[in-house]
Amino acid sequence: MLLGGVALGSCAEPTAIVADVLLRGGSVVDGTGSPVRRADVAIVGDRIVAIGPDLAVVPTAQVFDVTGLTVAPGFIDPHAHITTIADYPDAENFLRQGITTIFNSLHSLDQPYPLGVFLDTLRVAPNTLWSAGHTWVRKRVMGLENRAPTTRELGRMRNLVGEAMRDGAFGLGTGLEYVPAAYAAPEELAALAKETTVPGALYVTHLRDEGSALDAAITEALVVGEAASLPTHISHLKSTGVANWNRTGALLARMDSANAAGARVSFDVYPYTAYSTYSDVLLPAWALAGGAESFAARVRDPAVRARLASEMRALFAAQTGGTAASVRFRTIESAPDFVGRTLADYLAENGRGDTIDDIVDALITLQAAGGFTAIVEAMSEADVEAFLRHDAAMVSSDGDLVRPGVGFPHPRSYGAFPRVLARYVRERSVLSLEAAIAKMTSVPARALGLVDRGALRVGAFADVVVFDAAAVTDRGTFTEPHQYAEGIVHLFVNGQAVIADRALTGLRPGTPIRRPGTAATP
Repeated sequence: MLLGGVALGSCAEPTAIVADVLLRGGSVVDGTGSPVRRADVAIVGDRIVAIGPDLAVVPTAQVFDVTGLTVAPGFIDPHAHITTIADYPDAENFLRQGITTIFNSLHSLDQPYPLGVFLDTLRVAPNTLWSAGHTWVRKRVMGLENRAPTTRELGRMRNLVGEAMRDGAFGLGTGLEYVPAAYAAPEELAALAKETTVPGALYVTHLRDEGSALDAAITEALVVGEAASLPTHISHLKSTGVANWNRTGALLARMDSANAAGARVSFDVYPYTAYSTYSDVLLPAWALAGGAESFAARVRDPAVRARLASEMRALFAAQTGGTAASVRFRTIESAPDFVGRTLADYLAENGRGDTIDDIVDALITLQAAGGFTAIVEAMSEADVEAFLRHDAAMVSSDGDLVRPGVGFPHPRSYGAFPRVLARYVRERSVLSLEAAIAKMTSVPARALGLVDRGALRVGAFADVVVFDAAAVTDRGTFTEPHQYAEGIVHLFVNGQAVIADRALTGLRPGTPIRRPGTAATP
C-alpha cells in the first residue's frame, strides 16, 4: 500500500516524497476525534499529500521542525462578522487564533452586492464563506417598516436571495432579534429560505430571543428549516438573563429529539459569559420601527414612554446580569468618555441612582441620542460549559475584524478559540484536546458541507495550524480587550504560511468558498 509515495507494510526503502512543505515530528490531532499521534505532514501546493511517522522527503522541501507542538486542521469559525474584510485583508485577530476559514452568516449586517462580483475580487488571508442576508434584503426592499411585505415586495426579496445563492451563498442568514428582521413573521422567513433549498445550503439564524422566550425561538427556527427542507444552524446559542440560567438540559434534549426525528440541527457557542450587541436588544422592537427619528418622536409622548419603560423593566432582567454594572459600553456617540465603562458608571456620574427605573430611563435617553453598543454580562459559566460539551456544538468567535487600539471590542474577537484550548481543555478539563479540536474543525466543516476541509487527511486542503498546547491562550479581557492570543506558531491556508514562527507573512491565499455547484462569475 502506498501513502503519498511511502510504502506501508513493506521492508523496501521508502520512496522520497516530493513535497513543498514538511511539518516534522509534531503531535497530530487530525480533527476527527481520533487520539493524538506523532506524525509528519507533507504538503504539495494546496493539498496534504502524506501523513505518517518519519516521512522521507526530497531535500528541496521546506521543513518545519514542530517537535513538541500540536498539528491540527486550521480552525473553522462558523459565525463571525467580516463584511469589511476587504479593508482588513490579513484578518490578523482571526489568524492569531488559528482560524483559517470564516463563515459570515450576515445576521444583522449588510450583504456585499453583487455577491459574486465581491467574491471574484476578494484577496485576503483566510478562506471565507457567505450567506444571503435577510436583514440586508428586507432593508433594501422595505426599509425599517414594521409590517409584513406585500406580494410584490416578497417577490423582490426572493429574487435577491436567489441571486445571492447563484453567486455562491451557503443559505439564508437571519438576525431575528434585530430591527428590521424582528418584524418578519415565520411565513416570510420560510418563503425566503425556500429560495435557498439546494444541495449544500442551510438556514442559519440568530434566534428571535435568547432569554425568556428561547424555547419558542428554537421552535420557530425548526419550523422554518423544516418548511424549506434545510438543515438549521443556530448561531451562538446561549441562555441570557439570570432568570433563564440552568435551562440547558431541556434545551439540548429538545434539539436531540429534533435530530432523532430526522431534522438536522446544529449550533455554535463562544466561550464567554458576556455577549456584545446593539442597545436595540434592550428595547421592544415596536419602539424602534422607522429608525432613530421615529423613536425619538415616540418617546416624547408620555403615554408611549410609560408603556416602553414598563416593558423594558422585564426586558432588562431577561437580557442582562440584572445590574447596571453588567452593561459595559463599546461605542456611545452621545457620551464617548464612557467607552469601556459601565452603565453603573454613567448613572453615578450623572447623579442618578441604580434602581431599575433609573436604568430604564437612562437607556431610553441614550437610545434617543443615537444608542450604543455594549458588552453585556448575562450568561452563566455552567451553561457555557454544558453547551460546549454537547455533541452538536461547535466553537465560534462571533467576532469582529479589529485592529489593536481601535475601538473597544469584545475580547472574543481576539481569543475565542485559544480560550477554549486554555480554559476548557487545559485548565478545567471540560473537553479533551481531541474533542475540542473536532468542535473547531470537522464538526463545523460537516455542518457547512466543506468536504475537503476540517480534517488532516491525504487529499484534503492544506489548512493547518501548529500550536503550543501547553501555552496557547487568550490574552484579551473585558477591560483590556486589545491583546492578540498567544501560542499559534505556524498557520497554513491552502498550503501557504500566513503565520510562520509566530509572525505574519503577509501572504493572502484565502479562497472565497462558494457553495458546491456554483462558480465564479464570468
